[in-house]
Amino acid sequence: MARLICQPQSHKTRVTRQPTANHTLFAIVGQDANALQSSAPLQTVTLVSHHLVNQKRRFSWLNWKVELNISVSSSGSGQAGSGSGGGNHNIIIVVIIVGTLAVIGGLIYVGFFIYRRKRYPPSSQDEAGSSEDDGYLQTISGAPVRFTYRELQDATNNFSNKLGQGGFGSVYLGTLPDGSRIAVKKLEGIGQGRKEFRSEVTIIGSIHHIHLVKLRGFCAEDSHRLLAYEYMAKGSLERWIFRTKEDDPLLDWDTRFNIALGAAKGLAYLHQDCESKIIHCDIKPENFLLDDNFLVKVSDFGLAKLMSREQSHVFTTMRGTRGYLAPEWITNYAISEKSDVYSYGMVLLEIISGRKNFDPVEGSEKAHFPSFAFKKLEEGDLREILDAKLMYNDKDERLEIAIKVALWCIQEDFYQRPSMSKVVQMLECVCDVPQPPISSQIGYRLYANALKSSSEEGMSSGMSDYNSEALLSAVRLSGPR
Repeated sequence: MARLICQPQSHKTRVTRQPTANHTLFAIVGQDANALQSSAPLQTVTLVSHHLVNQKRRFSWLNWKVELNISVSSSGSGQAGSGSGGGNHNIIIVVIIVGTLAVIGGLIYVGFFIYRRKRYPPSSQDEAGSSEDDGYLQTISGAPVRFTYRELQDATNNFSNKLGQGGFGSVYLGTLPDGSRIAVKKLEGIGQGRKEFRSEVTIIGSIHHIHLVKLRGFCAEDSHRLLAYEYMAKGSLERWIFRTKEDDPLLDWDTRFNIALGAAKGLAYLHQDCESKIIHCDIKPENFLLDDNFLVKVSDFGLAKLMSREQSHVFTTMRGTRGYLAPEWITNYAISEKSDVYSYGMVLLEIISGRKNFDPVEGSEKAHFPSFAFKKLEEGDLREILDAKLMYNDKDERLEIAIKVALWCIQEDFYQRPSMSKVVQMLECVCDVPQPPISSQIGYRLYANALKSSSEEGMSSGMSDYNSEALLSAVRLSGPR
């Protein structure tokens, strides 16, 4: 691209194009062509009443693609402007437009931010809790991987595949960059949800056992609280023992017994093999997860309580799920690992029978299944306790053992309940299982009547002696599936 250079000569200005192949173009314009003093690249030329030095009018140079905005009057008083001046003018216009748009965009963003803050104001508890969590998580040794929110958002395809809903939030299926699948629990709200988050990261993040679900990582970013677990393909035990349709898959007795034994081993590890005793406090079928091979793993430690080895009992706030709560929860007595034993016994009965322990749809005799099971065991009629859809083998001693273990676990007096390590020994036939006391069924009938009354009257009566509001809270405190 050619360049034009202006050289003043007397009252004229000489415009020179440099360089040229074999010749130079000269043009004479008025002294007021000051805009041409800068040697900027130009593109086109418009000349009005021009005069060439050699008096020859040749226009072939117009093909040089040189831009020069020049206007020369016939009287010789000309006005000239350089292409660079026009280019600068265009640049200024573009800068003004872009700057204006940027300012408008900024104002819109600020306005939207203010609107969001006013409509959804973050509580001081949220802000304080976020920084508090950050400091707390830094102190945990051996903590799992810390993900960013964007990483888990990408892993779950923007939380598009929902696996389930729980008391504190939802669970979504995700895939990590290495191809492994995870279940991401997205905690919602504040208060107890944040306590659950801390409890999960603290407890399950530092322990490892074949029958405990593995925490792959977590996210604590701004107000976001997420937990990433290994994905358990078969879901929760609940969907396998409480069949809602005739064509739903049926678990055979061998699989059920192995699930019961595996769950007992996982709980025994929590109670006896960890540095501190860990009371799960929310044992129920929904919190026993199954992998592709129906290997059971205990999950959801959001309501767990830590106890030192020196402690035998501890007072704490009501937590758990109605129907699996030990009597000491209801009577506001101190709890211990034996509270988990009771809940396990209730789940074991449901594994054996394939039904809920309390079902008002059943006849009055079977409405509270534990009382019915005590009666049938005393009569020696084990077939009535086993799921009617399962084949019964009267030579399989495991059925009688499992029933007796379950009824020992749900003794009203927690001193009579076995430890979970003892439960494992009994299920593995390492030791004998004596006949459980039958007289304690009176307590279960009282408990059943209270639950039945609460179900029929919406907790308005019948549960006053059992802290009905606490039971309602227990349902809400049940963590995500």
